[in-house]
Amino acid sequence: MYSSQVATLEQTLKELTKKAHLSGTPELYISTHERLASVNIFQRRISVGENLLHLWKEGKFNDADIEATLAHEVGHLMDLGHGSNSSNFRNLIFTSVWLVFGTFPMVMYLLFPSLNTIAFSVIFAFVWGFSLPHIIRRTDVKVELEADRNAALHLVEPKQLADALAKISALRKPSAPSNLATKFGSLIGVITHPTFSERINHLNSLRGITEA
Repeated sequence: MYSSQVATLEQTLKELTKKAHLSGTPELYISTHERLASVNIFQRRISVGENLLHLWKEGKFNDADIEATLAHEVGHLMDLGHGSNSSNFRNLIFTSVWLVFGTFPMVMYLLFPSLNTIAFSVIFAFVWGFSLPHIIRRTDVKVELEADRNAALHLVEPKQLADALAKISALRKPSAPSNLATKFGSLIGVITHPTFSERINHLNSLRGITEA
């Protein structure tokens, strides 16, 4: 059903991998659950959703949009190639340290059980919990914007990626009643991803660099 599209995806992915100077072409996986596309940086696998293939077939996305979408995912792998200087690595370390730091009140109470310790632990836990979404957003948003930067400077034109994002944004359906799990997933997405406007503005700022 998707044989011709998959062949095009594989060829595009090979060309982007060559441009990115990656050691090997990532595995391509067609997913029934993925809405558009995503990358597993540890397995070096890019998942493309059947929904995206439908939109492509219907003409709502063209070949350039598909290339730009894949370029963003390859951009994540390019970032990982920077090792300890990569946004992905710094994000993982910083978030892990902050999560471990959240256990500090419990450790304090176990070592020094008292009413004062309980009061301190409650205040600390409240501040820590309140700050966690902000910390995660700051670090995760940088990861997404860095992938866009890699894609726009080395793989496709910034306008090409911005145009694809604009189409994705326009195709979003109004929110419908959903279960708690879906709402929670949407909230996580808002916390960990920049808005379309943020991404497009960031890409527009890169156009001067590529045209210089």
